[in-house]
Amino acid sequence: MKPVRLQDVALLAGVSPKTVSRVVNQEPRVSEKTRQKVLKVIEELNFQPNKSAQSLAADRSLLVGLIYDNPSPTYVTGLQEGVLRICDKAGYGLIIHPCDHRDIDLVPKLKTLMASTRMDGVILTPPFTENEAILELMSETRTDFVLISPLDPEQTVPSVSSDDISAARQAMQHLIDLGHERIGFIRGLKNRSGSEMRFKGYMESLKENGLQFDPKLVIEGRFTFENAERGARELLSLPDRPTAIFASSDYMAAGVMKAAIQMDISIPDELSLCGFDDNPISRYLTPTLTTMRHPVRKLAAFAAETLVNQMRNNEEIANPPPIYSELIVRESTAPANKRTKTFTVTAVT
Repeated sequence: MKPVRLQDVALLAGVSPKTVSRVVNQEPRVSEKTRQKVLKVIEELNFQPNKSAQSLAADRSLLVGLIYDNPSPTYVTGLQEGVLRICDKAGYGLIIHPCDHRDIDLVPKLKTLMASTRMDGVILTPPFTENEAILELMSETRTDFVLISPLDPEQTVPSVSSDDISAARQAMQHLIDLGHERIGFIRGLKNRSGSEMRFKGYMESLKENGLQFDPKLVIEGRFTFENAERGARELLSLPDRPTAIFASSDYMAAGVMKAAIQMDISIPDELSLCGFDDNPISRYLTPTLTTMRHPVRKLAAFAAETLVNQMRNNEEIANPPPIYSELIVRESTAPANKRTKTFTVTAVT
């Protein structure tokens, strides 16, 4: 069976091949009535546009690059799914490119990648959102780009963000409402937007509720299971240990849970534990993990939509408002046990 050609669509729809091309490339200068007629024929014939022909006609590659460096496979999968859904809908291909932010040759390698693929736009994730050399490269090559969760969400460059400050405050308020007063915090990597904003939310929540900040309750977890486990042992060995731990990543919360189990500290009877992300692991732990559901797919989709609009309109688009996280209450948090003076520690990345 011969493949369906653009000319076949044009003949059946009663329009010129150029009109079909404009509809496929989502260009203006086509009436809505004609557009719908062509789209109906495209669906009936199951016409698959030729990407190479499209890119040559538009003098663009019709490719978007997603640049990331994150050890969490769940986070990466969420990013890819969110961006790919929008790219597919808009007729763009997606180049997924993991990078090591510590690579001294990062910028030259990225420049070579962009030149070889001729990608039309780039989506940058932390920590590349703070890399001035990469941002300068985008400007020098006149490449459209969007940042996901930059450290400074108020900057003027195109970006999308989640409100991690309010998310951390919501998690903290859940623990405080349960009667916990000594709440530990396990941070992630410093100078990462999520880590800094969640720590700020932790501090704001303590102040709002009249609770004193104790620096001994803040541990560097660096977004890893191992560091969180070691940090939890420090917290849970204190003479006046916390009654709850708030972990800004579920993997770190899992590290806290392991330490508590090995120290014979019951969750949630003696220690309440809250994570961040709503990673699938949160539903498989015992007890199941209370956590903040981080909207990674929605963030990625918003970034892709912003980038596509920017590329098509050849102008900067206003940044969308922050996206909010959702508290998911499961089995790992409970009222503070005042009789046995148990403590809750909150681990945040």
